[in-house]
Amino acid sequence: MALEDELSCPVCTELFSDPVLLSCGHSFCRQCINSHWTSSKSRNCPVCRQVSPQEPVSNLCLRNTCESYLREKNKKEQKDGEHECPIHGEKIELFCQNDEQTICATCMDYEHRWHKTQPLQQAVKQRKGKLKVALRPAENMLLSLRNGAAKDAKISKYNQTERRIREEFNKLQQFLKKEEESRIAALNEEEKEKRGKMKRKISSLSDRLREVEEKMKDDDVTFLQNYNSIMNRAKQTLPDSELSPEALIDVQKHLGNLKYQVWEKMKDICPYYPVILNPNAAPPDVSMSNDLTSVTSCVRRQDEPNPLLLHRSRMVLGSVGYGSGVQMWDIEVGNSRHWSLGVCLGSEERSFVQMLNPENPCCWGLRRDGDVYKFLNTTATFKLKTNPQVVRVKLGDCFDKKGGWWRNVSYFDATLNSIFAYFHLPAGMELFPFVIPEKRSGPLRIVPAKVTVTFEQVEEERSLPERHTVSPKVRWNVLFLVLFFLLVVLCVFVMYHLIY
Repeated sequence: MALEDELSCPVCTELFSDPVLLSCGHSFCRQCINSHWTSSKSRNCPVCRQVSPQEPVSNLCLRNTCESYLREKNKKEQKDGEHECPIHGEKIELFCQNDEQTICATCMDYEHRWHKTQPLQQAVKQRKGKLKVALRPAENMLLSLRNGAAKDAKISKYNQTERRIREEFNKLQQFLKKEEESRIAALNEEEKEKRGKMKRKISSLSDRLREVEEKMKDDDVTFLQNYNSIMNRAKQTLPDSELSPEALIDVQKHLGNLKYQVWEKMKDICPYYPVILNPNAAPPDVSMSNDLTSVTSCVRRQDEPNPLLLHRSRMVLGSVGYGSGVQMWDIEVGNSRHWSLGVCLGSEERSFVQMLNPENPCCWGLRRDGDVYKFLNTTATFKLKTNPQVVRVKLGDCFDKKGGWWRNVSYFDATLNSIFAYFHLPAGMELFPFVIPEKRSGPLRIVPAKVTVTFEQVEEERSLPERHTVSPKVRWNVLFLVLFFLLVVLCVFVMYHLIY
């Protein structure tokens, strides 16, 4: 850097470009000194301030020195960019395919003499091509993400899910709108009925008043003779001081527990399913209903691949696993003669299930194949007198002093509520429900659970005298304790006198 400083112009601090020499002996770039003299309007030296009346002359020696310095500097930078062999100090130009390392020509003659080598540029080109092939799926994924391609295999189906959410809420809004119109119509009908009754009562009262007023217009003798009957008629005409309940709108009928009554009706259109199937983990040849509770075997279009492929089995998992407690769900199989269902062990990723085979059992389920029922993790088979149309699966925790805790998986005929198969499993495992629709089977559907509502009555608060009143049972207990204490005291007194 010291040499470069000496070869730099004092004005622009860069290497001299077309250097010129002043009469004072200082050198500058020709353009720099001319610009300085133009701006300062004097021909003085920027370093020593000495005036140079003569024109500056070219400094050829300094220019040649600067050009040589630049050439050497460029050569050094170019040489620094090349890699040298750390052993022989030669330029690295080869690549050893056996040892997967870069070498020089001397290395190839000695250490890597019998190894397979190739030129460095060829090795770089070959491996860059492999990297491009490896990155192509990621590039396609990135392109799909940027373009918002809904058909890409790894894209979550946002648009479809959004549309279904809007459809479900639209159904709820239509139900609430219909229920609102129904209740407003009932209120209008009652108001119309009450108004009709009121009109008839007003008309009747007007007729009575008119009749009494006409009687009062009779001659004096007739009026006095009929006075008592007219008075009784007038008393009957007097209206009540308050409107009768029949004339009022039954507000409690229309507003009492309104939200609860509407919610109770909504249970018919808002069923609760104990198991929701996972569409992201479904095989590609399975069709799933919009509410994620029914599956059917089908042929999926090739341009609609599945986002999360599990394995070669056609298993459809539930979205939630159960590690403890009691769980129960019903699966409607109908008259289908080919189906499989049960529970399986999920992995930590929760998107992978081990292969089904007796050597590595990971699921506990049943398979119906015609009239024969099979256990998925054993070779045992059995038959049933009555084929269930709805299969109930029940998970529960059991305890035994000898065996400790374990989990029990039971299978029932839900119609008859009779058990026909069960498994004992170790405790502490998270189990996922699953179904496997067969090509020859109908849909397998999760049956909605029955929702029941229980009411808890708050214990009525007792009055102050009741709270301080001692019950007869408490009184007898206190009396018994007092008598027992007196008996103990008497025994101690007698023993004292007998001894002393």
